[in-house]
Amino acid sequence: MRDLLFRGARLLDPATGLDATGDLLVRDGLILDHGTGLAAPEAAETIDCAGRCLAPGLVDLRADVGEPGHEHRETIASAAAAASAGASPRSAPCRTPTRRWTTRPWCNLVLRRGEATGSITLLPYAAATKHCEGRELAEYGLLKEAGAVAFTDGRRAIGNARTMRLALSYARAFGSFIVQHPEEPSLAAGGAATEGELATRLGLPGIPPAAESMMVARDIALARITRGHVHFAHVSTAAALDLIRAAKAEGLPVTCDTAPPYFDLNETAIGDWRTYAKLSPPLRPEADRLAVVAALADGTIDAIASDHQPRDADDKRLPLPRPRPAVPALPRCSA
Repeated sequence: MRDLLFRGARLLDPATGLDATGDLLVRDGLILDHGTGLAAPEAAETIDCAGRCLAPGLVDLRADVGEPGHEHRETIASAAAAASAGASPRSAPCRTPTRRWTTRPWCNLVLRRGEATGSITLLPYAAATKHCEGRELAEYGLLKEAGAVAFTDGRRAIGNARTMRLALSYARAFGSFIVQHPEEPSLAAGGAATEGELATRLGLPGIPPAAESMMVARDIALARITRGHVHFAHVSTAAALDLIRAAKAEGLPVTCDTAPPYFDLNETAIGDWRTYAKLSPPLRPEADRLAVVAALADGTIDAIASDHQPRDADDKRLPLPRPRPAVPALPRCSA
């Protein structure tokens, strides 16, 4: 048996609300005790943490990985190395599904390759509808047995209300939930920036902010009918956040997340057609950015997801509105 004693760490445990400086004793990966001034067992290895944070493994709710199919952008191994270096050896990014993620073998593949890294656990989202086409539901029971933790059509909204109602009902039956890209598809089609003065001045096709709040309002109504859990991804507008705040006050099974660009940047980042700032959903005006900050502070937003998407230079070095939405590493994405 191997004993590890962590001295002087900032101990964090969201489950119990613990946030205190102290010691932590671990034996063969199991926590034996924590407190201040713990006695070190004989032959224990002592690690001086000097106030560094010690917490359960971090979970990234949404990270796309290039493998399989786009290994030139990123592999599971390279994503694992980045996650371990940037966050924690126990980070657990979730794979956003593509057309393939409707069968058990693909979920099994992600789980096995995540285990093979030895540093992270991959928890796959499976497709909510077959081929992510928004028409026919995928096999939720089989995919859940294969390891899927939730269901989503990735960056395609489930636009058909009847399909979304069925998806929420079926996901609830299997103890799971639906992750929705909250953007009304017909209003967002072909858009490159938030509709308004800036998009007009740059000559870019606009996406009205109401495209987000309309989808959020519809799915909250469906959650009220089905009692199914809907999670809204990368929420970015004040109107949508007001709806989510009210739904939570009502006790509905509604959660949401945002991503760093939506509280760090606003629509002016697109500047003179800077293609790296083309995102989905698009960057918003400053008032919406401040609303996202406020929602993080009051707990309306449940989590921050990296929204990681591997892209190569050729995906971004195109004239607007053609580049694929994503923020790659800035040194590689100059227009």
